Amino acid sequence: MNNKANFLQRSAAWLIDQAILSIIYSLAAVAIGAVIGAYSNSGIPVPDLIVTPSVIGFSIASVFGHFLYFGYLWSRRERSIGMGVMNTRVVKLDGHPLSFLMAGLRGSLGYFLSGLIFGLGYLWFFVDKQKETWHDKIFNTVVLEQ
Repeated sequence: MNNKANFLQRSAAWLIDQAILSIIYSLAAVAIGAVIGAYSNSGIPVPDLIVTPSVIGFSIASVFGHFLYFGYLWSRRERSIGMGVMNTRVVKLDGHPLSFLMAGLRGSLGYFLSGLIFGLGYLWFFVDKQKETWHDKIFNTVVLEQ
């Protein structure tokens, strides 16, 4: 199997992907805010029954956005945009590509779990003999240099 990606490559790829997703989510939030603002500026009161579910829905949508972004890119190309920039790819331990479901769960649930306790799941890379993070271990994946 090819060489495993180092922590700097993996971190930079993750940061690039998070920046892209943040821009997408920010644009969506501005669009939602513009719609809500248009209603309130037209003299129609916007009840809290609309605003509160919008905030909750947006939070859920961001998890779904991560699932779709990583699910599609990792299952189709074996790399996200950030990984493409950093010349890395993610595959199953046997070298096969991830399924859409596995890729989506790794990029949403897996990343969440790795970051949950002060980022310990990401930092696990430094103490693990295989240089794997928690989301690698949970989903039986490996990040390789291209």
